[in-house]
Amino acid sequence: MSRLILLFISVIVAALYTINAFWLQFNGHSTIDIINRLPLLLAPANYVYYIWIIIFIFLFLWIYNYIKIRRTNLFITNLQTILFMVVVVLLIASLWSWHKNYAVLSTVTLLLQVVALFGLYFSYPLKKEFFKLRMPIAIFFGWTTFLFILECCYLLVDYQWSGFGISNALWAVIVMTFGTAIALHLRYHHFDTAFPIVFIWCYVGIAVQNGFDELLVTTAALFLAGVMVVGVFLIKKAYHPSN
Repeated sequence: MSRLILLFISVIVAALYTINAFWLQFNGHSTIDIINRLPLLLAPANYVYYIWIIIFIFLFLWIYNYIKIRRTNLFITNLQTILFMVVVVLLIASLWSWHKNYAVLSTVTLLLQVVALFGLYFSYPLKKEFFKLRMPIAIFFGWTTFLFILECCYLLVDYQWSGFGISNALWAVIVMTFGTAIALHLRYHHFDTAFPIVFIWCYVGIAVQNGFDELLVTTAALFLAGVMVVGVFLIKKAYHPSN
């Protein structure tokens, strides 16, 4: 029961801190305002960031599902509890660094958060009874991965990286293609629909944000989102009960 209390408190703290940072102008400005300071082709429309609300709803459902199975062998392990606590600490550290204009430190802590979520995500066996327990983490993992990619792009633009002579639009397409490959890999090999759906949400938001100003980026974002939609519905891999 103590693990559930820790999880609940962690999600509450993470939700309050994140909502304050993204929308209530923590330290004089919001996280979204800082992202929009630079002309980032991968920055999605502002409505995309409301996915945080969905993430926290699913995390509360995640805890509720554990309450129902607390006396079974499916109950959350000590390692999973520790990993989630680490994720929350790194989330707060990343947002704090971002708002203090320590962009490099924020990106490093966000990378560590992705690694911790990666470990938590893969701590769930590929069994059907673990689907409800893994899905909230998959959504969180997908969104954090996208934010890490976005922050890396922010740093490159901020430091005026030349891009080896390749246009910013083409680099954006390359990065989105890489993200699509990750999403489809998890869809096929880990029976995961949540991760690619997060990226579909983000790519549509990128297309909305760029509109007709960057047709290459907009077209690529919509095309890749379409590819992932097809992947979600049509990619099949034989499911074995032992998985």
